[in-house]
Amino acid sequence: MSALAKHEEQNIAPANDASMWATIERVAMDPSIPIDRLKEIMGLLERKEDRAREADDRLAKKAYFAAMSKCQADLPVVTKTRTNTHTRSTYADLAAIEEQAMPIIHRYGFGVSFQPDGYNDNGELRILWEISHEEGHVRNGVGEIPVDGAGAKGGVNKTGTQAFGSTATYGRRYLLCMLFNISTGDDNDGNRQNNVKPEFISEEQLARVRELIEETETDTEKFCELGKIDALPDMLAKDFESAVQLLEEKKRRMAK
Repeated sequence: MSALAKHEEQNIAPANDASMWATIERVAMDPSIPIDRLKEIMGLLERKEDRAREADDRLAKKAYFAAMSKCQADLPVVTKTRTNTHTRSTYADLAAIEEQAMPIIHRYGFGVSFQPDGYNDNGELRILWEISHEEGHVRNGVGEIPVDGAGAKGGVNKTGTQAFGSTATYGRRYLLCMLFNISTGDDNDGNRQNNVKPEFISEEQLARVRELIEETETDTEKFCELGKIDALPDMLAKDFESAVQLLEEKKRRMAK
């Protein structure tokens, strides 16, 4: 950068977009200013604008994550209010999650949107998601959800339209819980356990349970039904020891 450009950088510092373009227009209309100098000044102003935009982006991103942290700390354990008659397990449907979680999500300045985007090569429904924050930062991505068109025994039990609607709702529910780290739990005595989030088993504990299930040839779905959970990762840490004892006892009986 020339000495002239450095000098201009110190003195040409428009306060906003309007004054910046007014400066460019004033300089451009001056026939005594060489074209090379005009290019330097325009490049200088563009760099200033880029730096200001980057600074705004950093502040918006910082505000986004600060708000997300506070939001997640305030989110309750969403009460499971629906029952799956096939698996005889309870779950929190989308309506319950939105009723209990969305007011808090909105309070911290977040907007959430989901949009179906066709199917991938495996026939899974693609759902585009986006989380925007009032300070300007936006995050987005895509979830790919297996189509829910069959029952527990594999038989088709839905029309194409029903399968699409069920899969889209399922996808929105699980993506919302995943993106905001929302937990679900049973409603004990009509309350939410003072909004204390449950502690789930660790990856190591999960691996141990899966190992024992494989060794004992246990049906995973029936095991989850017995534990009143939707999937093995949903097992509470406090239930780990009893689950392991149950499987190890079965393993000992099989060895006799």
